[in-house]
Amino acid sequence: MCGLVALFSPSAQVPLSALLAMTRQLRHRGPDGEGFMIDSGEGLRLLAGAETPAAVLQEASESRPSGRIEAAPAQRLRIGLGHRRLSIVDLSPQGHQPMRRGHLVTVFNGEIYDHVEQRRVLEGLGHRFQSDSDTEVLLAAYAQWGEQAFSRLNGMWACVILDLSRRRLLIARDRYGVKPLYWWQGSDGELALASEIKALLAHPQIAARPAEGACARWLQAGPESWRSETLFAGIQSFPAGHWAELNLDQPGRLQPKPWWDGPQVDAEALLRPFNAQEGDRLAEEYRSLMQDAVRVRMRMDVRFGTALSGGLDSSQIAMLVNEDLQRRGIVKQQEVFSSVYASGSDGVGMSDGYQEHLRKADESGFIDSVARRLGVHSNLIQPRWQDIPVEHERMIWALDVPPINTLMSSWHTYALVAQRGVVVTLDGQGADEQLEGYVYYASNLLVQSGTREALAHARALHRTIPGIGSLLLTGLAGHAGRRVLGAGGLRAVLKKLGRGQSLGENLDQALHRDFSTHLQTLLFYADKSAMAWSVESRMPFMDWRLVNFLAQLPLAYRIHGGWTKWLARHAMQGRLPDEVLWCRDKLGWAIPEAAWFGPSGPLASWLSEQLAGSALVAELADSQGLDLATAPLATRLRLLNLAVWSRLYFEEPGRPGRALGRDRALGAA
Repeated sequence: MCGLVALFSPSAQVPLSALLAMTRQLRHRGPDGEGFMIDSGEGLRLLAGAETPAAVLQEASESRPSGRIEAAPAQRLRIGLGHRRLSIVDLSPQGHQPMRRGHLVTVFNGEIYDHVEQRRVLEGLGHRFQSDSDTEVLLAAYAQWGEQAFSRLNGMWACVILDLSRRRLLIARDRYGVKPLYWWQGSDGELALASEIKALLAHPQIAARPAEGACARWLQAGPESWRSETLFAGIQSFPAGHWAELNLDQPGRLQPKPWWDGPQVDAEALLRPFNAQEGDRLAEEYRSLMQDAVRVRMRMDVRFGTALSGGLDSSQIAMLVNEDLQRRGIVKQQEVFSSVYASGSDGVGMSDGYQEHLRKADESGFIDSVARRLGVHSNLIQPRWQDIPVEHERMIWALDVPPINTLMSSWHTYALVAQRGVVVTLDGQGADEQLEGYVYYASNLLVQSGTREALAHARALHRTIPGIGSLLLTGLAGHAGRRVLGAGGLRAVLKKLGRGQSLGENLDQALHRDFSTHLQTLLFYADKSAMAWSVESRMPFMDWRLVNFLAQLPLAYRIHGGWTKWLARHAMQGRLPDEVLWCRDKLGWAIPEAAWFGPSGPLASWLSEQLAGSALVAELADSQGLDLATAPLATRLRLLNLAVWSRLYFEEPGRPGRALGRDRALGAA
């Protein structure tokens, strides 16, 4: 896992200092080394930086730097590549980037999980390797298959490949957008790409300006990370599952093209009725795919663990990690990491209401149950309200774009991971959007079902899921509306009532929408939160083989007998505690924001001060007709995120930002 920068200027007008400044903004993504490639029209040069390991300069390799960037004369660049390395696979100097093999040079951010298998295939085709790095496998795959290589690879990535023989700059991003990549292009064709927006803003020609109307849209819809537009004028997100190439001799506008457009789904097969024997067969196939998705993500040369919320998804991963370690005869205890909110510790002297909000967010009972069952080493952290103002600012700076809430549970979990010297976590993002984990999918299920079936589903769901009554009534009302008006008529009525279109969707349509939109925002949160602490987050549920399998899974095996994620629960019976496997009211990385920021909370005054001191918040409140004193807490927290984002990115002189990385103490200013 790393951070990358790529620059191209047809007229060679980019200063060398820009490449250095942009790459420095990504140090938290790669504290283990840095490297540069420059071409000012006089030939390509590979250069070291101040934090390039000395061993890299001594390695007999095509990628060995010929000098140091600090000693290079001030010059203008036509092409520049910058890289920050987080060493995970092949920790030797041979994994250094930018990596050159023959006519190809790359900066790569991500992991090719099946690099071992791909290496064997490529060796059979005549390729020879100098390292054990997955980056070298990527270069060989591209040399063999061109852009068709991406559809063969199992991994997460954003990469830029300079093809000197074809005079092309190729850019690509993984299927699901797990790894971020942003770009800007000037009027003269100048191009800049980087892993984070803050790095682009270090470019002298890129102004930090909010996009017109973007903040108002964000307040209504939140961070829509799947869109190409960002909150910054002129800066776009390179789309997931796309690639693009730039002709270095005849450059034009960058035009990303899809290399992956999702699995082909048989709509009729999705509606197959439930069959117990078929359920057993599907559970076995699911278990096998999950085992292998976890196995290939355990390939690394550093310490790793699991971010454990105590829910079904992260618990499955922790369990499968344990099973793999046992199969290989490895006796070292697995590390798991969790944020908890035990009442009494952080709430000394606080009201009973404060303690109650902490209890509602605390999942330590589930976490302890899983830890005992699996025999793992459980690492716990309880976020302190006293640290929140400092950590909230750093979180906003890390994400580039404000999130929908404070993210303090996941933020502190990754801080704990870094404190314990662990570099990689295997995490559970992606299951809910594929296995119908969110309870609101119940409404879509009822709308599309036959009347008798809808009533049976409603009774079963009411029996198993607490507090679902209003969703069931909504779904049954939608069912009646669809029966009377038809699907098109129901959508028209919902639109007129301002209810949106989600209730009018079939269950598979709702899942596809969330997978293509909402999930990308969660992946964005995970990457930026983890990498802020120099931690790589790997996600077995995003393995393309598992995604393809679940896309074809009949809906009857996703919600069955009143249980969401039925197939996963059935597949893991006997392997996890029943109180986790058949939990009725799991929260999932809950945050006690009402305790911290509510009317009697210790941060209520701080929140009000932040809102009162923001010109952007005043403007938005006026335009949206919001009364800040009476607005719901969720709305006030959204405005808080916008206020801090605006201050850090547009108002502070020189945009100093906030320090990030594994070597920073929590709460330290």
